[in-house]
Amino acid sequence: MTSIKHLDLSNHKIWKDKNIKPEGKEIYAYLYSEAFDKLVAHINIGDIQNKIHITNVGFKNNLKILEKFKYLVFKEYDNGLYEYHIY
Repeated sequence: MTSIKHLDLSNHKIWKDKNIKPEGKEIYAYLYSEAFDKLVAHINIGDIQNKIHITNVGFKNNLKILEKFKYLVFKEYDNGLYEYHIY
Protein backbone atom coordinates (compact mmCIF):
# COMPACT_ATOMS: atom_id res chain seq x y z
CA MET A 1 0.00 0.00 0.00
CA THR A 2 1.41 3.38 -1.02
CA SER A 3 0.92 6.45 1.10
CA ILE A 4 0.01 9.58 -0.80
CA LYS A 5 1.60 12.89 0.17
CA HIS A 6 -0.46 16.03 -0.06
CA LEU A 7 0.95 19.48 -0.63
CA ASP A 8 -0.26 21.55 2.33
CA LEU A 9 1.55 24.55 3.77
CA SER A 10 -1.46 25.97 5.61
CA ASN A 11 -0.19 25.04 9.09
CA HIS A 12 3.53 25.33 8.37
CA LYS A 13 5.64 26.94 11.12
CA ILE A 14 7.14 29.47 8.66
CA TRP A 15 3.96 31.57 8.65
CA LYS A 16 4.42 32.48 12.33
CA ASP A 17 8.21 32.83 12.18
CA LYS A 18 8.98 36.52 12.71
CA ASN A 19 12.59 35.99 11.55
CA ILE A 20 11.41 35.45 7.98
CA LYS A 21 10.16 38.46 6.00
CA PRO A 22 7.00 38.11 3.87
CA GLU A 23 9.13 38.00 0.72
CA GLY A 24 11.11 35.09 2.16
CA LYS A 25 7.90 33.27 3.04
CA GLU A 26 6.63 33.72 -0.51
CA ILE A 27 9.92 32.39 -1.89
CA TYR A 28 9.80 29.43 0.48
CA ALA A 29 6.23 28.57 -0.54
CA TYR A 30 7.21 28.70 -4.21
CA LEU A 31 10.33 26.57 -3.67
CA TYR A 32 8.38 24.13 -1.49
CA SER A 33 5.78 23.60 -4.19
CA GLU A 34 8.45 23.18 -6.89
CA ALA A 35 10.41 20.67 -4.78
CA PHE A 36 7.39 18.77 -3.50
CA ASP A 37 8.16 15.06 -3.23
CA LYS A 38 11.76 15.52 -4.44
CA LEU A 39 14.93 15.03 -2.47
CA VAL A 40 16.84 17.77 -4.27
CA ALA A 41 15.47 20.43 -6.60
CA HIS A 42 16.97 23.00 -8.95
CA ILE A 43 15.85 26.51 -9.84
CA ASN A 44 16.97 29.21 -12.19
CA ILE A 45 16.59 32.79 -10.93
CA GLY A 46 14.62 33.57 -14.11
CA ASP A 47 11.95 31.06 -13.10
CA ILE A 48 11.25 32.79 -9.80
CA GLN A 49 11.50 36.27 -11.34
CA ASN A 50 8.44 35.35 -13.41
CA LYS A 51 6.52 35.06 -10.11
CA ILE A 52 8.28 37.51 -7.76
CA HIS A 53 10.01 40.79 -8.65
CA ILE A 54 13.46 40.13 -7.14
CA THR A 55 17.14 40.37 -8.07
CA ASN A 56 19.54 37.45 -7.86
CA VAL A 57 21.23 39.14 -4.84
CA GLY A 58 17.87 39.58 -3.07
CA PHE A 59 16.92 36.00 -3.81
CA LYS A 60 20.23 34.69 -2.51
CA ASN A 61 19.93 36.80 0.66
CA ASN A 62 16.48 35.32 1.32
CA LEU A 63 17.88 31.82 0.78
CA LYS A 64 20.63 32.53 3.32
CA ILE A 65 18.04 33.56 5.91
CA LEU A 66 15.90 30.49 5.16
CA GLU A 67 18.99 28.33 5.53
CA LYS A 68 20.02 30.03 8.78
CA PHE A 69 16.64 29.20 10.33
CA LYS A 70 16.75 25.61 9.01
CA TYR A 71 14.02 25.73 6.36
CA LEU A 72 16.29 24.63 3.52
CA VAL A 73 19.87 24.21 2.37
CA PHE A 74 21.07 25.55 -0.95
CA LYS A 75 24.07 25.89 -3.20
CA GLU A 76 24.53 28.30 -6.10
CA TYR A 77 26.36 26.17 -8.65
CA ASP A 78 26.46 28.87 -11.33
CA ASN A 79 25.34 32.49 -11.46
CA GLY A 80 21.56 32.39 -10.90
CA LEU A 81 21.37 28.59 -10.84
CA TYR A 82 20.57 26.95 -7.51
CA GLU A 83 20.28 23.48 -6.07
CA TYR A 84 18.26 23.21 -2.85
CA HIS A 85 16.76 20.79 -0.38
CA ILE A 86 13.65 21.68 1.63
CA TYR A 87 13.37 20.41 5.21
